[in-house]
Amino acid sequence: MVKLPDKASLTGFTQKVGEAVKLPSDSPSDSKAPAASAGVSDDERAKIEAEAIKKYEADLKAKEDAEKAKKYAEIEAREKAEQERLLAEKQRQEALAIEQQRKDKERQEWEREEARKKAEEDKKRAEIEKEILAKQKQEEKERLAAEKAAKKGQSHTLRNVGIIVVILIAILAGAYISLISGVETFDGYGYPLSYQANYEVFVPDNTNCQFLGMPINALSSGGSVTLMVNNERQTLAIGQQGVFPTKHMTVKVFGIEIFNTDYQLTAEYEGVITNKDAFKFNLKTSSSIPSLLINPLSKNVEYRTI
Repeated sequence: MVKLPDKASLTGFTQKVGEAVKLPSDSPSDSKAPAASAGVSDDERAKIEAEAIKKYEADLKAKEDAEKAKKYAEIEAREKAEQERLLAEKQRQEALAIEQQRKDKERQEWEREEARKKAEEDKKRAEIEKEILAKQKQEEKERLAAEKAAKKGQSHTLRNVGIIVVILIAILAGAYISLISGVETFDGYGYPLSYQANYEVFVPDNTNCQFLGMPINALSSGGSVTLMVNNERQTLAIGQQGVFPTKHMTVKVFGIEIFNTDYQLTAEYEGVITNKDAFKFNLKTSSSIPSLLINPLSKNVEYRTI
């Protein structure tokens, strides 16, 4: 809508227009003369004033149109920028969705592969356990047959008695530790771990030790300790447990095997007590450990059964 000038401004404008279009015949002395004597008729003056008003209105409208065009351009620019921003955000979200789908697909494939591996491992483990049970039954059958034959074979009896006598003599002499010619450690055979015992063990810091034939070294730092058993290393905080891989151990005296077992150690760190790293050991074995073997198979550690 074009705003027309009010009467006061129109009157002033008309006066200015009249002054601008004065004819040569116009003079101060003739200002009081009739309009016909001034050389410009009232119609002509009204026409000039109408044209001036029309030009004023046209200029005003052009100015308003320019302002409106400028505002429309600004609005369009803002809308275009917003559309570009929304498009960029949409593209970013789509890229994120594609990346998430790729990750989900990889995770699902990994889970399927892990499930397949686990199923294969479970199947193999079941087969191994089945074979072990069959082997144990066969060994038990052979052992019973051997014991039955041993009752009839004096030489076999004398051999067993000789081994026992050697161990007893070594114990009485206080030198049974030196009789153990070797402790060998292998990966676990897979025997069922039917026995377990609990010990509290005190290990000197950063010292090579041995407990029940297991090489042990502990290095404490602050509220944690790095415990190495059979070259397997774990870092434990106070109260934290660590499970070490299952191993198989054989003990020989004069080259004669006197004991063998699968075993698995679970260690819980208790902290530093009397300048030594204290642990609770839970030891699971496939055979019961004779108490006479504990001391000979332990070195540089203090322990007690709990």
